[in-house]
Amino acid sequence: MYDEAEPLYREALAMDRETLGSRHPNTLIAISNLGQLLQIKGDLAAAEPLCREAVEQRRETLGDRHPDTHNSMSDLGQLLLDKGSLVGAEPLLRELLKLRRETLGDRHMDTLNSINTLGNVLKLKGDLSAAELLYREALQVYRETLGDWHPVTFMSINHLGRLLKDKAKQGRARLAAVETTWGASGCCRV
Repeated sequence: MYDEAEPLYREALAMDRETLGSRHPNTLIAISNLGQLLQIKGDLAAAEPLCREAVEQRRETLGDRHPDTHNSMSDLGQLLLDKGSLVGAEPLLRELLKLRRETLGDRHMDTLNSINTLGNVLKLKGDLSAAELLYREALQVYRETLGDWHPVTFMSINHLGRLLKDKAKQGRARLAAVETTWGASGCCRV
């Protein structure tokens, strides 16, 4: 029923802006709600300015260390990933991870979600070694805090397993390229 919700979200946002101003917490919630709805509907172009506004306004009003600011940064990062903008998402997600480590610690679930999300970005970019470090860190904390049999731990094991499989394929492809170039005898083919 997203199509029915959208005009209601737009109306609520317009009323909040008019009566409370653009920096009021209720207005920021309305901005985020509409942005998330548009993202779910696939209207990423319309969602992006709202997500960016939510981040900017929350940074100005609440600061970089507030959980609502972190949530808005996460929403914008996910939107950029949905748009396929790894280059745009990576710095934002790195900053978010740094802020969450500083404010929540390395073992908080939000921090672990940021670790995994950044790991996913790095994997998509082809930086498998950097992604592996993040996946291993998350898995270690999940095992210590949730135990080996928790579904989130299983998910983390799966992420690391797939990454290691991809690294093995990448290594075999490099080896095949070297063998093709140099030949089995070690002499360069012409």
